[in-house]
Amino acid sequence: MANPIVSRTELAVGSAPMSAQGVVKKTAFLLALAGVSGFGVFFYALFGGIAPNLLYPMALVALFVGMGLGLASAFKPHLAKSLAVPYALVEGVLIGAFSAIMFRMYPNVPLSALSATFITAAVMLTLYVTGVVKVTDKFRSILTSAIIAIGILYLVQLGFRLFGSSLPLLFDGGMIAIGFSVFVVLIASFSLLLDFDNVEKGARYGVAREFEWVYSIGILSTLVWMYIEFLRLIGYLQDD
Repeated sequence: MANPIVSRTELAVGSAPMSAQGVVKKTAFLLALAGVSGFGVFFYALFGGIAPNLLYPMALVALFVGMGLGLASAFKPHLAKSLAVPYALVEGVLIGAFSAIMFRMYPNVPLSALSATFITAAVMLTLYVTGVVKVTDKFRSILTSAIIAIGILYLVQLGFRLFGSSLPLLFDGGMIAIGFSVFVVLIASFSLLLDFDNVEKGARYGVAREFEWVYSIGILSTLVWMYIEFLRLIGYLQDD
């Protein structure tokens, strides 16, 4: 599966099966928590509570802590219920810090990225529910490969950033960087289709109810990824 947070859920069938409605409710709850955390960090930074030079390190720490919590919930699903709330709060810190960074450069970008994220999510859900896009094994394989490749590129870029440099062309705001950003936004958006398919299959196969939290964490992680990619893309377009 593309999202490692939900990569093991189909292996556990329980007497109390999960439901799509349960995942929706838990995802909405986690989104609300992430939103409160994100807005709190954003406005606290906006009014001078956080020094601008601390925002990027804060976002970086939140990124790695979130990754750790997400993977822990995937490999130890019985812990997902306990980890879900701190995960959502940490993801809120991540998006709040990045939003504050972008707002200082382009004040209209965070709102535009937020709108684009929810509109895209609604479109992806519609495409999936209506059957316009089918999640086939080939589709899943191609998308998974693309996500892994993007992840490797971002880790390499992070290594470059730690030494004050950057990968050439892909992150400099030029036309190639914009094209690459569009590609990543599309991959992040289509990843939601995999999440929806995972939930549907989990409910069909009788996966244990405790895994609703794992699926919800996975969907939240995809939405946060989409939002950050939209921030980057719209920010690039402001320079043109």
